[in-house]
Amino acid sequence: MTRIKLRQLCCFLEVFQRRKIALAAEQLHMTQSAVSMSLKQLEESVGAPLFDRTTRSLVPTLAAIELAPVAERMLRDSRHMENMFRHTQARGGRLSIVTTPTLAQTLLPSLIAGFAASYKEVRVDVIDVTPEHFAVTLASGQADIGFGFLGHDDTEFKQHRVFEDQLCLVMPSTVPGIERDHVTWRGLQRIPVALTRPGYGIREIIDKTTLAAGISLQVSHEVGLLTTALALTSQGLTNTIAPRQIARLPFFAGLSVCRIRAPMVRRDVSVVFQARRTPSPAAQRFLDYAMEFSKTAKSGDDLRKV
Repeated sequence: MTRIKLRQLCCFLEVFQRRKIALAAEQLHMTQSAVSMSLKQLEESVGAPLFDRTTRSLVPTLAAIELAPVAERMLRDSRHMENMFRHTQARGGRLSIVTTPTLAQTLLPSLIAGFAASYKEVRVDVIDVTPEHFAVTLASGQADIGFGFLGHDDTEFKQHRVFEDQLCLVMPSTVPGIERDHVTWRGLQRIPVALTRPGYGIREIIDKTTLAAGISLQVSHEVGLLTTALALTSQGLTNTIAPRQIARLPFFAGLSVCRIRAPMVRRDVSVVFQARRTPSPAAQRFLDYAMEFSKTAKSGDDLRKV
């Protein structure tokens, strides 16, 4: 038994409705011999004749009468599938982005807002997970792309840097602070800071840096989210360490930012893809938009200007 083709079903339905091969061929823009061949192949596939030939027309057999609604449904489903993917390609479809809670509350919303204004037909879902689950969620295929910081090169992922950033000391602007544009890690030892819990988010890279420098920090508070540490600092309760782009966002009022050097610790944010997976049209559009966005969102700029 040969495989039934959609073209054969099209020919069959046209002949079934018009009862004449010549009329069906004209409607299908095919030759009569091509239509006759398609019918013959279909009859071989179903194992039964579909029409009784008379001098004037073709009369459907019982097999044809039973096949007609099935053929119509198959063609209708095929057209629906084609339209569905055509719509996805043209409009962009749906996009899921995995990120961390801090980025979901800070840098990502402005990026999504601008993207949504340009691509209104794309539905964007945000999956916010803890930093330790960021790469795992992306690798599992639960998200189309990631927005965050990997901290290392990984052959499993492709990273496209959107924001260049570095860790800074963040202080209440109402409290007399360090009167220069930068401080060293050693200079932080006398300054109380609120940090995220050990092993979580930027705490891991802070602990590695201080260990390498042979120093220890005065941890005044341990919190779950970096945004909590920034909120405590904005109320004058403590200081913290955070990426400069995030600390300078307008909804964290009353903060001053001082770069930390010796060494400077980068904390760039990237759009991340699975290396072995072809990006969807919506994911590629988001990357293109994000890269254009990054040209005007230079380190230290107020994101309201973007």
